[in-house]
Amino acid sequence: MFKTQTKRALALSLPLILGSAAAATIKIATISPLSGDLAPIGTEVQRGAELAIREQQKAFKALGHDLVLTAVDDKATANSAGALVKNLIADAQVLGVVGALNSSVTNVVGQTLAGSNLAVISPASTNDGLTGNGWKNFSRVVAPDKAQAVAAAAYMTESLKVKKVYVLSDNTAYGNGLTRALLASLKSRPITVAGYRGASSDEQIQVAVRAVAAANPDLVYFGGTDDVGPKILKAMRAAGVKAKFMGGDGLDSPSFVKRAGIDASGVLYSTGFGPVTVFNGSQDFANRYQAAFKAAPSGVAVYAHDATQTLLEAIRMSLPKNGNLPSRAAVADNVRKVNFDACFDSSKGTCPSISGPISFDSTGERQRSRVLIMRFDEVLQPKVVTLQTVKAADF
Repeated sequence: MFKTQTKRALALSLPLILGSAAAATIKIATISPLSGDLAPIGTEVQRGAELAIREQQKAFKALGHDLVLTAVDDKATANSAGALVKNLIADAQVLGVVGALNSSVTNVVGQTLAGSNLAVISPASTNDGLTGNGWKNFSRVVAPDKAQAVAAAAYMTESLKVKKVYVLSDNTAYGNGLTRALLASLKSRPITVAGYRGASSDEQIQVAVRAVAAANPDLVYFGGTDDVGPKILKAMRAAGVKAKFMGGDGLDSPSFVKRAGIDASGVLYSTGFGPVTVFNGSQDFANRYQAAFKAAPSGVAVYAHDATQTLLEAIRMSLPKNGNLPSRAAVADNVRKVNFDACFDSSKGTCPSISGPISFDSTGERQRSRVLIMRFDEVLQPKVVTLQTVKAADF
């Protein structure tokens, strides 16, 4: 899903020790922004992984291994991601990575890890190209941009009856990828694209809003994250632009509503995440998350939890009988063999996957995933408008 502008150098930080340090220690690393504008949603990645690890510590201890989470703050910038990942590669106890959040960071992480056999599962990076690189150790549990674009274009045409759309990107890998996928999906539909522009700085946003106002579209589609999106939306409304506003899963965040305020009312977005309540076993998960962190979880936390559960299952499948750590190659290979069924009744035990059945195709794409069209209502609550199941084989 996500990527933002360059900020500062990446740093390995916040080692969260959840078990005792021992020779048999197994580490899972999360990579996400824990500081800066995207810290609220980046923290959801850490917490979702942490919850899964806490709940599996006892089982792994019985197998002779302590389970540790190392949370890495990437500050949502790709510039130093290579150096960051090399630190993880150098630590032989790290057997898997959950992350990154931003597509641009994930791209660098994937490139750096490609020759290491260290398994990485992204809970949130949706850029289409990530699964087209032939990385055998990379997978993701969220639907890609092209799935969102297909769902968004269909909803614009069939439900909103849009005739003219203006498309804006926040100049990130995520925003550019999502908007280009949307433009491709619109080619076969009776919708005029009035313009396409990148805007992230205050000056660029003002220029973009003037262009939108001159074009007078029915709808403005924004590809980008929850820090830039509210700035564009508020600038549009301040300029008197009344066009509907729609985006991708970068808007699927409580911080979007906090930043946009009342202007968020009526905003539409496509997402593979959605409110936690749409997931099977969600109430049990939400209760456990609330108890652990004194906060309500988002859909990103659900996917981070499921990505971690998938890694832990692959590690369990790979454990040698002599008590040693498994090889990274074995873990990465077994990630693609994990097959979690849908969980319909969490009262019979903790669901290994909250977001539905998990298995992967040969590229690391989830075999079946969901895309929701959501709308913030008059009291700024996200409501499901429609739901589509997307198959990787159909991409």
